[in-house]
Amino acid sequence: MKKSLLLVRGTVAAVAAAMVICWSTGAAAKPASHPQLDEQEMYIPCSQCHREATPEVYSQWYNSAHGIAMVKCYQCHGTFETFRLTPDRSSCASCHEKMLRKCPADKACWQCHRPHTFKRK
Repeated sequence: MKKSLLLVRGTVAAVAAAMVICWSTGAAAKPASHPQLDEQEMYIPCSQCHREATPEVYSQWYNSAHGIAMVKCYQCHGTFETFRLTPDRSSCASCHEKMLRKCPADKACWQCHRPHTFKRK
């Protein structure tokens, strides 16, 4: 179990590094998928691995209004079966329906707000 958890953390770190590079350079990337986990590992909260694997992203979320309100990763990014790297607007609408009516329909939330912190760019 310990070896597989280390393998998962390493894979998550590699995927996260690629995501950060693509986001920071604006490069278009093929949608990433989450590393394969066994059934037991799927019960581990995302934050448990991401705290070490992607500490910058974890910190952004943890210190944001979403982190303080304990909005969990799956609420925006889906579960392991439905995981999406980039959430769609319908994910935001479940909590922010009124705000979405004020926003341009052709833009995603993170085009005006920083992902995970949602402070204005």
